[in-house]
Amino acid sequence: MNKTVLLLDDKAHIRRDLGKRLTNSGYSVHKAEGIEESKKIILAEKIDFAIIDLKVDYTSEYGGVEIVNFVKRHQPRVKTIILSAYSLADSDKIPALNGQFIDGYVSKKGPENYILAVINQLSAFEGKIEKKECFVIMPFSDTESCTKEEWSEIFHEVIKPAIEMSENNFSCTRSQAIQGSIIEDILDNLNRADLVVADLTNRNANVFYELGVRHSLRDNTLLIAQHLDDIPFDLRHFAIQTYSWKTKKGKNEFRKKIKEILKVMTVDPKKGTSPVRKYLGI
Repeated sequence: MNKTVLLLDDKAHIRRDLGKRLTNSGYSVHKAEGIEESKKIILAEKIDFAIIDLKVDYTSEYGGVEIVNFVKRHQPRVKTIILSAYSLADSDKIPALNGQFIDGYVSKKGPENYILAVINQLSAFEGKIEKKECFVIMPFSDTESCTKEEWSEIFHEVIKPAIEMSENNFSCTRSQAIQGSIIEDILDNLNRADLVVADLTNRNANVFYELGVRHSLRDNTLLIAQHLDDIPFDLRHFAIQTYSWKTKKGKNEFRKKIKEILKVMTVDPKKGTSPVRKYLGI
């Protein structure tokens, strides 16, 4: 199946020339002249790559960044390439790009023809085997059963190794202590992660809130806890594992369980289906 590209640029000749080259290279191309047109495409079509003009909308200084954020939130696995008149060396001087999830950057005025540079970047994306993302939501301060330091140990010595040694090519990170309500970074992680592991030990309110957010956004969520009693009855039919973390035997048994359940979830994706998305028929 051909990979699909969104090409957003307000210059007709760029849409024409780059679009023709992409089509000749085997890509299905959706062209957009402006922000609203590109948003409609993102909502209606499955996109693999997005090539986005940085200054597509001159009513704002860097309108293309709005589309970078939009596509990453609605289709998190899309690879984005910024197409800009600025050189790559100057890209770090553009405040709007700071902290953005941008996968590639091509200068229209660089030493390499920009069309060839885009094609090469897309080829590099397709040839690269990337690690999948696992995001862990768990208590980060003292609870009934563990101290803040012990929770850190559980992540680094138990959960993270179990996920990363499961032969499923995962890179594992965790949520951090935050003040107040869930912030944008947490929402981005919950939305973008290929897998979320939720530790429901002690029924921490923040963890349950983040689990609800994840269930509304994506499938593939694994529930764990130190004791089965920590998992509410109506969640016990999902993929669940209990664990012991204080002994080497307990850690090894947990790693084995995680490897087995991730294998099952790969073979039968329904094991990680979100109840919210199932209800909505997504």
